[in-house]
Formats: sequence, structure tokens, C-alpha cells
Amino acid sequence: MRKIFGLLFLLGLMTALPAGAADLYQQNLSQWKGQVKEITGREYKFLVAPEKVNADVTEAFREIWNQTKAVADSLHIVMTEKKKDPFALAPTIKTYFDTPDLALWKKGYLIRVTTNYQRGYPASPVRVSVKSLNGPFAKVFAARLETKGVKSKTTVEDNIGIGKGGQLVSYLDKSTNFSLTRGELGAMNLADFGAYVPELLQLGLPADTKLTAHVAYGVRCRPGHMELPGLDRPLSVSMEAWSRTEGGAPFVYDFSFGYDGDFSRQIEAHKAGEKLMQALNARLGEKLAMKDVHRWLGSKVRVLLDQPL
Repeated sequence: MRKIFGLLFLLGLMTALPAGAADLYQQNLSQWKGQVKEITGREYKFLVAPEKVNADVTEAFREIWNQTKAVADSLHIVMTEKKKDPFALAPTIKTYFDTPDLALWKKGYLIRVTTNYQRGYPASPVRVSVKSLNGPFAKVFAARLETKGVKSKTTVEDNIGIGKGGQLVSYLDKSTNFSLTRGELGAMNLADFGAYVPELLQLGLPADTKLTAHVAYGVRCRPGHMELPGLDRPLSVSMEAWSRTEGGAPFVYDFSFGYDGDFSRQIEAHKAGEKLMQALNARLGEKLAMKDVHRWLGSKVRVLLDQPL
């Protein structure tokens, strides 16, 4: 059944870049048409296998940075390391709430609560994100994700990853984001989140549905910046390692970069970003990439929830 779902996803839920076809961003512009104005950002994600890098997280980040920088340099894309503490580590906890059988995920929704740290302690308030994803672009766009009683911000992001045969793939997610204290989240069941995003209570699940926490203990570093043509400022490069237990060995790393703005006016950046992603896979796929990297679409969440294509 999973194989059938994966095939359907490949056929209908994302855009792929076949050999000899137009660039991926061109395909997306053609598909989205007038709705392109709703796209608020683009992110490129390259998943790295923990067993292919140093067991020490800081040294692993240094390896990933040095190897990806060498590829960027060969394309005349400038990556500049920060002068002060480039590999400083910032812990975070990302908790994804769903039923034990991932009913929300299967309906195209995702609930995430992000806890950052300040001076070594969990910070409050926490950041709540409710996403529409895992569907054709029209379905993702159609999700309203309106909030009640909180100030929120809605984004629509184009996500670029490595697909089958090294082709680039693209999928959209639409997200509403807001902040709450832990007390305001109650028991963190469906009714508690639905109180702020009522759409969650219109998915055919009982309001009293209990949700299970799927936790990723993250460590992030931002070692420097990248300069892509067509953008008015350098963009931050991010690397993150996720573990299933606090202080545990990572089960996935990623290297990512992205930018916000008017998608239709960032053509040169799209071209350069896609070219870099293709080069990273061609030159570092064997050295760094996760096994069957095409089955994860660049998504650490898919790895955490064990939802390959």
C-alpha cells in the first residue's frame, strides 16, 4: 500500500525535473500561474547520512560545510564562513503531534510545536505551526488555516529536494504560525489545537482525539552565508542534526538554504539554487547523502515519522 501511495505522490503531488525539461522553477511558474503571488519563500534541502560524517556533531557540521562550500566555489557561488563562532550549536526541540496511525498526516495536515532555548533553558512562549502539505498544489493552496484568538502569520513555501535518479523535486507547504505559552496549549490534543485553528476540527476526526508526540531533538548551526545572483542580500546557510532522544546520536542531518520574496522576480536565484542542488547530489551524493535519498524529498519530518515514498 505504501508503494502505491508513493507512486501516486510522484505522479500527482509534486513537480519533478526530468532530463532535458525546463528548469524546475519554470515548471512551477507554469503550473501555479496566477497563484504564484502566494508563494512567500523557497528552501533547498540536502539530507546527509549520519554514518557518513564524524560522530561528533560539531565536526560533522564542519565536514558538511567544507564539502558543500567546495562545490559552491566550483560554480562561482560564494559561501562565506562567519568570523566568530561559525559552528556554535543551538539546541531546539520540534514536537509533531498526530494520532498513532498518523491520521492528520494522511489528510495532509501537520502540527508542530517548536521549543527554543535561552541560556540553557527551554524558552516560553513556544512556536506553533499548523501546515497543509502532502497534496496537489491546488489542495495545499486551498487550505485556509485561519486562526482564532491569536496573532498569526501565513506562509507558502516551495521546497526543493533530490528525487529519483538525481532529479530535483518540488513540493509546497502552507503554514500558519503563532506563539503560545505551554499552559495555553492544554493537553495538546486535537481540541486544544483546534481551538486556535478550527480547520483541524473539520477533518472528520472527533474533537477529543488524543494526539501522540513525535519528538525531534535538534541541534542547529548557521556557519555562514551564501550569495545567489538576483537577491539583494546574502542568505543564511543552516545545518541541523536530529536525534530521537536528548543527547542521542543523530538519525539525520541536513544542509539547507533559502530565501523569501517575490518568486516571479527571483529567476536568477532559482537558476543558481537549482544548479547548486544538482551539483551537490552529483558530487557529494555517494559521500554524504542518505541511502535512498529520493524517498524522503529532503524532508527530515518524513524520516522522523518513517514516511518514505
